[in-house]
Amino acid sequence: MTNKTWNLTFGLAALALAVLPAGTAPQPGSSDKDTIPALVRTLDVGRPVHHEGLTIVPVYSRKVADGTDYPTLEEAVKFKWVEITEVEGGRVPQAKISNLSKHVLFLMAGEILSGARQDRILAQDVLLSPGTRDLVVPVFCVEQGRWTPSAMGFTSKSNLGTASLRAKAVAQAPAAQSRIWEEVQAQNERLDVASGSGAYQAAFEKKENQDAIAAIERKMKGELRLAEDTVGVVIGLGGRIVSVDIFANPQLFKKEWPKILKASALSSLQARKPGELGQNGAADFLKGLAGKEFRRKPALDLGFELEASDGTVLAKALVTKTAVIHFAAFPQEEGGKGFDTPEQRIPVIRDFAHLIR
Repeated sequence: MTNKTWNLTFGLAALALAVLPAGTAPQPGSSDKDTIPALVRTLDVGRPVHHEGLTIVPVYSRKVADGTDYPTLEEAVKFKWVEITEVEGGRVPQAKISNLSKHVLFLMAGEILSGARQDRILAQDVLLSPGTRDLVVPVFCVEQGRWTPSAMGFTSKSNLGTASLRAKAVAQAPAAQSRIWEEVQAQNERLDVASGSGAYQAAFEKKENQDAIAAIERKMKGELRLAEDTVGVVIGLGGRIVSVDIFANPQLFKKEWPKILKASALSSLQARKPGELGQNGAADFLKGLAGKEFRRKPALDLGFELEASDGTVLAKALVTKTAVIHFAAFPQEEGGKGFDTPEQRIPVIRDFAHLIR
């Protein structure tokens, strides 16, 4: 073993290779149930970095199945490649998106769409094909007290919902909207944020919060080992995992990482609970995701979705024929506690027995 990666036992590795495909997406002849185990098997988790109850654990990939440099929401807005508007007359749970470019665009569930009649949170990942027009997407309001246009359409302030808000949005449950409003109101009260429209983004705009978030960002950027093969992170608060984000390739992760870090920092300001998530805890949680029962669902445009929700975790993956573009998971119960180890990386799956059918 090296100090970089623990090698799999040859016997277990050989057995696993006989059961699971080698890529991170369905291979010819494989079924949907192989997709997430195949992805997870390529991952290593890195050394956690802690700061006042916030833990960030980097996740690395030993195999990248899709190296496409997908433009994100910020790039699409900057270059006027995307148009996001209200549905005719305005509907709280829906918005329309058009791709005006020749690029395939990636918009991440949990992104905050600013402007129009009220700020919204995107409830589903979107891989938007070139030329797609007026695609209706599910959204939820994160600004309860406004219904007057502040702009012709939506734009981006490069903000993401907290893990709690994202989990409620992607679940798309019947009561999700009221729960999201309650969460935004509770957050603003905890952070002593005054907002006449009850806007989630007001928490990012408060000067004290900006300074505190900037300090956390400097701490994490200074100590976190984000190697060139980093494709995601596991986020912990008070020793408990709150979110996982894994992307198709390091380029896409690097684009979305600043928003994930910023939203995680905002979460940590609300509850400075003691406790640290360990490296093994993060690895074990990812390993457990590989054993979940995933159901296939249509995607909004390109690809398809895989979803698992069993009362302990909500996990969703946006998948194409070649790769998992984005895999997100949100625990629905406390767990994921672990301890630090001296190794810099450890493989996620060390025992494949639970995957053998």
